[in-house]
Amino acid sequence: MRIDRSKLSLDQPVSSLDPDRGTHEEAAEWLRYGPVVPVSLPDDVRAWAAVSAGAARTVLDAHPDLSSDPRHWGAYTRGEIPAGWPLLNLIVGESMLNADGADHRRLRRLVSHAFTPRRIEAFAPRIREITRELLDGLETVEPGAVTDLKEGFAYPLPLLIICELFGLTDPDQQRRLRDHFRTMLSVEVSGAERQEAAVGQREVLARLVADRRAAPLGDLTSALIEALDDEAGRLTQKELIDTLEIILLAGHETTVNSLTSTVLALLGRPDQLTALAAGELDWPSAVEAGLHWNGPLRNLFMRYALRDTELHGVTVRHGEPIVVGLAAANRELGGTVPAGFDVRDSGRYDRQLAFGAGPHYCLGAPLARLESEIGLSQLFGRFPAMRLAVPESELVPVVSTAINGVAALPVVLRPAPTEGRSSAAG
Repeated sequence: MRIDRSKLSLDQPVSSLDPDRGTHEEAAEWLRYGPVVPVSLPDDVRAWAAVSAGAARTVLDAHPDLSSDPRHWGAYTRGEIPAGWPLLNLIVGESMLNADGADHRRLRRLVSHAFTPRRIEAFAPRIREITRELLDGLETVEPGAVTDLKEGFAYPLPLLIICELFGLTDPDQQRRLRDHFRTMLSVEVSGAERQEAAVGQREVLARLVADRRAAPLGDLTSALIEALDDEAGRLTQKELIDTLEIILLAGHETTVNSLTSTVLALLGRPDQLTALAAGELDWPSAVEAGLHWNGPLRNLFMRYALRDTELHGVTVRHGEPIVVGLAAANRELGGTVPAGFDVRDSGRYDRQLAFGAGPHYCLGAPLARLESEIGLSQLFGRFPAMRLAVPESELVPVVSTAINGVAALPVVLRPAPTEGRSSAAG
C-alpha cells in the first residue's frame, strides 16, 4: 500500500504508543509509514514520533524550529492535558531537560562539573566497591536457585551510586526515594497515586537539600546549593529540586535497563562471553553493543514545533509535540537493522543514540557507561556459569512508554551440584 505522507496529521494517528507492546515490534509498524508518523499517546494525547535514526538525529540536533520547553506545546497550554497524565512528570519541570538556549546552557553548566572525566575516574573505586557489596549479597543465593538479577543487582546499583553522588546517605530516605520513584514511573497505578509519589519524592529531595545546607559535603547537592545561594542567583530552589529529579531519572533507568538488556543478550551469546572472559573482546565494547541493540530508553519526550515545520516529508504544525523513538532509532542506526547482538560489530557504535544527541546529550553518559562496564565485568567474573532461568520468550517487558527493558530477569547464578554432575556424566 502506497502512503501519501504529505497527508499524515495528528487528526488521524496511524497507531498508538502501547506500553504493553514490544518496543521494536511497535517501531517496525511505525516505520512502514515513514520516519516521522502521527501516533496516539496514553489518554489519546496526540504526538508525532520520529522513529528512524535520521529523523531522530534531526529532531535532537538543535533544530531551529523545535523547542524542549513544554510552554510551546499547544495542547498543554490550552489545558487539554489531564493533571494525572502518566507522562506529565517527565515533561513538566524547570530542569535542563526542558530548557533551551542560554537557560539550558546555564543549568547544564552548573551540573557538568560533577561529570568531568577526572571526577568520574575518581568515582570508579567507589563504584567497584558498591558492585562488590551487591555481588557479595548474591553469593548467599543457593546454587541452582532462581533469583531476579534486576531486583537484586541491576536496580540497586545505579540508585546507590546516585544517592552517593547526591550525598543521600540515610538508608530510610534512600528506600523512600526508591519507592516513590518506582511509583512515578509506573503506568499501572492511578493518576492520584502517581501524583502522591511525585510529592513524596520532592519531600525526600527537599529534606536532602535542607540537610546539605546545614552540613555541606563535597557532593552534587552541596554544589547546587552553593549556586542557589550565589549572589548572581544562578539557580532557583525549584530548579535545584527539578535538576536532582531529572538526574535521578536519567541516571537510574538508563543503567538499570542497559545492564539487564546486555546481560540478557550476552547469555544468548556464550561464544562472546568466552571471548570477553579471555580478553579477546573488551567490556566497553560489550556495553556499546548492548546500548545499540536494545537501548534503555524506549522514547524521549518531547520537542515542540515553534512554527509549522517540514520534517522528513510531513508537516508538523505550530505547537504540536514530537516524541523521539530512541531505542528503535538507535537499533536502525546506519540505515539497516543488524542481524543480532554482536560485540564484535564495534564499527556501528561511533554515532550511538542511546543517550540522545545534540545540546541535550546526556551529561551522565560516561558515568552510566562506567557503571555498566564495571557491573558487567564483575558480575560475569563472579558468576561465569550464570544462565537464564526461563526461556527468553517468557520474559515480560517493562510496562512503560518511556523505558525499554524487561520487568524481571530470572537467572540461576550457579548450577546446582546435581546439574554439574549431570553435565560431567553427559
